[in-house]
Amino acid sequence: MALPEGVQLVVFDMAGTTVDDLVNGEPLVIAAFRASFQEHDGTEISFDQANSVRGYEKKKALRLLLDSLRSEKAEDSEVDKLFKIFEQQLDKLMESMNSEIKGTSETFAELRKRGVKICVGSGFPEHVVQKIVASLGWSVDGAFSSVTLGEGRPNPIMILEAMKKCGVTDPKRVVKVGDTKVDIDEGRNAGVHCVSVLTGTQSREELEAKKPDCIIDSVADLCK
Repeated sequence: MALPEGVQLVVFDMAGTTVDDLVNGEPLVIAAFRASFQEHDGTEISFDQANSVRGYEKKKALRLLLDSLRSEKAEDSEVDKLFKIFEQQLDKLMESMNSEIKGTSETFAELRKRGVKICVGSGFPEHVVQKIVASLGWSVDGAFSSVTLGEGRPNPIMILEAMKKCGVTDPKRVVKVGDTKVDIDEGRNAGVHCVSVLTGTQSREELEAKKPDCIIDSVADLCK
């Protein structure tokens, strides 16, 4: 079942889970990855290559992509340069992104009615996270950026910070909801209940391979 009994906190991923991140038919982060490499050195990154690192903290994702294209490990200076380009592309592309995944606000409202705390977390930079929350008018108990916290998924730091902020100590009373394999790894590393949604770009088969506790079509089905 999606929500175990006695749940006190639900931590939601953002892009692809609660945020409709399509920009011209392509997920925001994938479009930004591809545009960044194109500007950096003209490299054409395929959709599948970009999708394979979706869910990771963005600087780590860029490093993974760089390493996959080279015979040697990427230098920190090149990763930093590429990340700055990525942030610029992200800001440019997200101007047209202002929609939530259908049913998100209704699910938040139902959780509130049940006395459940709500947090959101992302690998996006802090200003992007806060801008999205503000533009969608969400009222949440916490909004976290793994960039600010210094560790990205699958490290469970965002879940642990959400628990700390909300005063929840028992991981069995916490649910992580996300659309990627890395979200499941993050939840497992925190020892919480893991729910996968199919509104992202990773298939049911890919998600099933990571054995989440539950797979639902979207966040709209979380409280059903």
